[in-house]
Parts: sequence; C-alpha cells; structure tokens
Amino acid sequence: MLEAKIKFFDIKKCGFYLRGGAQTAFSGLDDILQKLNLWAGDGREFVNTTTYEADPDNDLRNTYFSNWHKNEVNKDSILILWNEVPNDNGVIYGMNPMDKPGNTDMLTTGFGSTPAIPGFPSYFWFIPERNVFAAVRFNHSVQGKNNLDCFLNGFLANKSPYRVINDEGSVIGYSPNGQFTDQSHRVHSKFHALGRKQEELEAELLTNLHKIRRIIKRENLQYTVEDDRKTLERVFSGLLGNTPTFNQVRTITHELQFEPTERQLRQIISNYAELNAASSIRNAGFIYNDGKRVMLNGTSVAFSAEININRDENQIIKPRSLLSAITSQRQDLLRPLDNPAFEIEEAVAQ
Repeated sequence: MLEAKIKFFDIKKCGFYLRGGAQTAFSGLDDILQKLNLWAGDGREFVNTTTYEADPDNDLRNTYFSNWHKNEVNKDSILILWNEVPNDNGVIYGMNPMDKPGNTDMLTTGFGSTPAIPGFPSYFWFIPERNVFAAVRFNHSVQGKNNLDCFLNGFLANKSPYRVINDEGSVIGYSPNGQFTDQSHRVHSKFHALGRKQEELEAELLTNLHKIRRIIKRENLQYTVEDDRKTLERVFSGLLGNTPTFNQVRTITHELQFEPTERQLRQIISNYAELNAASSIRNAGFIYNDGKRVMLNGTSVAFSAEININRDENQIIKPRSLLSAITSQRQDLLRPLDNPAFEIEEAVAQ
C-alpha cells in the first residue's frame, strides 16, 4: 500500500478550436492522449520527448514523456511525465540538516559519468467520463500540474499530427488531417484545466461581488512559532497581563471589512485552491451584506488515499499497475467529486 495525495482538476478546454468558438472543432482528450503516446513511442529517444521550449530563467524546465496506459473498458488512463529539476551539470546539492545557519558547505549527489536528466515523475489519472483528471502524488513524485499544462499545450501546438506547416516548416494553423484549408489558419489549440469546482465558486462570488462586505480567514496557530505567538499575544492584549501558554494548536478566525475588486477576488480563490496540507490556513470566505457566508472549502477536491500498490526502490510505478489499482478503488476515489462546490454558512445574527 502506498499513500497518495490526490487532487482533481476540471478540464475546461482540450483540443482544437475555431477562433472565438467554445466547442472543439476536432479532436479531444482521449484522442490527444493516444496521439501523444504514438508520437512519443515512435522510436525517439527520451531526451526528444519534450514538447516546449524550457525557460530556466523563469523556473520553467523541461518535461518529458515517460509512459501511458489506457483502460479500454472505462477509457480511464494514466499518463506519467518526468519533470526536470535544477542541477549543476547533473549534480544535485543538499544541506546537512544538523548544521548551523551560515554554513556554506553543500552536500552533493550525482550520476558520475552516466548521462542523466535529474528530476521526479508525476502521475496523472485521466477520467474522460467525468471530463476531469487527478494529479496522484506519492513521496517519490511531484504533483507537476504546471508542467502538464506546458507539456500538453506544447504537444498540441508543436508536435500533434493536426499541424498545418508551410514551406519554411512553420506552423500556420491546424486541420483534422494536417492539410491546409481556408479555415486552418483560424484554428488554435488549447489545454486548460482548473482545480475542481473552482469555476462554480467563482460564478457564485462574481455574481454577488457587489454584496461582499467582509473577508474571513481561519488558520491554525502554534504557540512555539514566533509569528503565531505574536498573534496570540495581540488577541489577549488589554485583556490579560500575560498571554496563556498553549501546548496544542489553536484555530483563530480573522474577520475584516473588505470589498474586493474582481481581480482580487479571483486571486484569492486561485491562491486558496493551490494551498496544500502544510498551510496553516484552514478555511476562508466572504460575508454578504445580508449575512450569508460563502466559504472556500470545496474549491479544491484534494485528499489523501491509500492505493493498493507496491513500488520497487528506484523504480517508477508502471502505468498499467497504477491504473489497475486505481480502478479497483475507483468508486471511492471519485466520491468526493459529488460533494458541494462550496460551503454556505448560516447568517450570524448581529
């Protein structure tokens, strides 16, 4: 059994679209993944399976195709990518955790004379039936959602068989057979996904933007952490001479008058959806002028689960094995998708 962190994303666009159109002109999720698998498995070397231009200056490194497997019954599939990490000619640095701050000695690990692309795998479970996918993260892997976005968009734009290419080798459009038509220059490719249910929450809050009067934030505080202790001291300032000592985590609720702009609202929703389990923030939300509270829990469908699979040391999990294990637990793993998109709290009497 391996513990996995699972996070679902809604697929909003995946395919080829006429400019200004909302519906795909051709292709779609299942077709694209199959075409990707054919392209990557045509005999090319691993180093040639990246699909976009890396930009290390902006922390965008290469992503490579590792493997893919599809369940022909329910059409689910597992895509495995390899995410390059920063390195110094194949050397990865580390620090001794018991050293004191200020020490400049770095520990190193490398691959000797063996050529290598340092990195970590990422696993994605695609569910066409629901038009969603899940990032499945283990201790030996990374979530890699941003890399997936770049990789699939790069494949659609630069490597797919639907490209229409001019005599100079430049992509000038797309068509179902890769041949020039009077419409091909009007077609563009797009893969776009949002944290599960984020769009429903945005619709609720944006519709009622003019009603928002306050913001709420609930977070866990630990007395042993200096910044948290200062917050606790402010709570008791003027009420007690000495702040009580707390041995356990305490949850505090902040409530502040706030009327966000549309941009601020979208940013708060997006940032909350990206929080992980290590964050001290437990919940956040907004209060309308009628007292109604809309909380952001539910923006992101993310949870831990035990997956009935084993992994050999220094091995990537085979996609067929991972998909088989997930399929046996499929009903339970999909259940959180049916929960409400956000929480409504009863209005608090003033």
